[in-house]
Amino acid sequence: MALSHSTFVSHGCTLPLSRYSKLPLLSSPSSPLHFSQNVKRLESVHLPPPSAATAASSYFPIDVEYLKREFSGHGATFEDIGETCVAKLKLDNGSSANVMLTRGMVTSYKVKVWHGGKVELLHTWVEQEQEEEVVEIRGGVSSAFSSSSDSHNEWSLHGITGDSNDCVQVELRRSDKKIKEIEMKQIITLRGDTLSIELFVTNKGVSPVSIKGCSLVSYLTVSTPEATYAVGLEGSDFVEKTPFLPRFGLVQGEEEEEEEGKYGFSGEEESNYKQLSEEMSRIYTLAPSSFTIIDRGRRNSVVVGREGFEEVYMYSPGSKLESYTKSAYVCIGPSSLLNPISLDPGCVWRGVLHLHNPNS
Repeated sequence: MALSHSTFVSHGCTLPLSRYSKLPLLSSPSSPLHFSQNVKRLESVHLPPPSAATAASSYFPIDVEYLKREFSGHGATFEDIGETCVAKLKLDNGSSANVMLTRGMVTSYKVKVWHGGKVELLHTWVEQEQEEEVVEIRGGVSSAFSSSSDSHNEWSLHGITGDSNDCVQVELRRSDKKIKEIEMKQIITLRGDTLSIELFVTNKGVSPVSIKGCSLVSYLTVSTPEATYAVGLEGSDFVEKTPFLPRFGLVQGEEEEEEEGKYGFSGEEESNYKQLSEEMSRIYTLAPSSFTIIDRGRRNSVVVGREGFEEVYMYSPGSKLESYTKSAYVCIGPSSLLNPISLDPGCVWRGVLHLHNPNS
């Protein structure tokens, strides 16, 4: 998988859809990444600079100096973090976003709000297991849509366009090493008060392909789930499902094995102002193309929009996580977990996640 999924336990609960990117630890045990509680917010940790160990890894380090020369003046700066690189996008209006280039992962999205300050909308953190030489960067916004392993399917930077006055756009591409007929593209755009992530999957083969488990789910940081509401889902059908790790399957001429996860109660959303205080894991169908997440604790809101996807996945840990801490979050985004995406030869599928800040 290009962007893997795992389950991680914190404050006594299981996190679903826990996207992560692995980075080898390139320093001694005295590195700032060795911390007693194993978990820290990404922005509070500095990964060590590249060393000779990088050359021995399966990843090819990015020439950050080349990126600075090639793309300066486009509203983007670059920072080395071990053997990968973060592109830092920033607009004159104060909006900013960080993208891990080889992972295709958005790790930060900050916006200006009504009181004039800036807030972080995404929940991203790093974890390192005791005695392990790998740190895992989790959360943020990332995609799941490959059957191959991480080490063989990194994203490559194709270009950065725009400027800080209007918008900045990052284009990433990759081909699937295992299924060569599939070509993938991701475009991340920071424009005004909106962050958009577009996925393009092209079937360059001669046989139809069925895409299962594709998702673009974001971890939104909140004050507390009790103070968080989903507005605009009234009348949407839903299916309850235990927290799960979605898979991405590419099926060519054969039946996919039945998914291990079990579906539970199905029904229709009765509330147009759904409080996320209880633990829940739902897939919404027939939902509007956009709806709003309101955090009354932080007096902030985010409009979540989608294109191309027919479903919306939503997870709330409820009261299991401590309120008003860096661990409070909800997990929301478009998906195709119930129904696969059919792609005929020569066709292109496009799916989009929009995160809009209406509070500036």
